[in-house]
Order: sequence, then C-alpha cells, then structure tokens
Amino acid sequence: MFRLNNDHKQIELFTASNDLQPAVARRLKNSWAPVFHEHVFAKLKRPFSIFYSEDTGRPNFPVNILVGLEISAAMHGYTVEQT
Repeated sequence: MFRLNNDHKQIELFTASNDLQPAVARRLKNSWAPVFHEHVFAKLKRPFSIFYSEDTGRPNFPVNILVGLEISAAMHGYTVEQT
C-alpha cells in the first residue's frame, strides 16, 4: 500500500535546526541541502507509487527518504556502512 509522505512539508516545533547558531544556520542554508530538498527529495514521491498496491499490504516506508539517502551517498562517495 502506497502512502504519500508529506511530513517534510511541516516544520517541526522541536528540531535540532531550531537550536543552531545563526552562523551555522546560514552555512546550512547556503549549502547543497536546500537545493537537494527542493529539486530531488520533494519530487521523489509519485514515481514510486506504481510499485505499491492501492488496497493491500502495509504502508510503505517513505520512499523519498530511502532514495534520497542513496542519491546523497552517491554524491559524496559514501559506502553503505557510512550511509
């Protein structure tokens, strides 16, 4: 059963990014992470829905998280153990 993951659109009240020092938050905002989120992570939902049944089975683990991890690992040359 495919379940759409929209959790990344809601900002969490208690998250580590809220506690970052301003300089670190600026560096994070100017890094590759926001671009990756907007152009890759947020668009990885629908293409995988065809692989899941509409009415049977348990809901999937968010596919955009799994594929996003693989893409990020490939970008930085990480092994499976490092990921």
